[in-house]
Amino acid sequence: MTKPIPVEVRWHIVEAFDQGNTREEIADLYNVSAISVTRFLARRRKTGSLEPSPRPGRKPRLDERAETWIRGWIEQQPDLTLNELRERLGEVGYSVGLSAIFEKLRRIGFRVKKNDARRRARPS
Repeated sequence: MTKPIPVEVRWHIVEAFDQGNTREEIADLYNVSAISVTRFLARRRKTGSLEPSPRPGRKPRLDERAETWIRGWIEQQPDLTLNELRERLGEVGYSVGLSAIFEKLRRIGFRVKKNDARRRARPS
């Protein structure tokens, strides 16, 4: 998905239309499609604004503040489990699932490292 056209450019496009230029002329001048020009005009007519619509998808649940908390806790106690991290995050106002915590840990570079204490029992 491409980035939305900046609001500044949208206003220039709408002003060009108000000055009497056709949609096709404006589209060629600003290197946008004629349908985009039509959409900008319709948005201005309906809402009075030219701000782009919100992007689809949900916002990340664990922001930078939560990341700071998680890093600090892991530095103090490196063997924290996901459940323990979830409990601590709940104490500071975050309500998230284990998968969200796991993904945040993965994104910030923490990896699960096996050691002798965590190895499976050997088959008999």
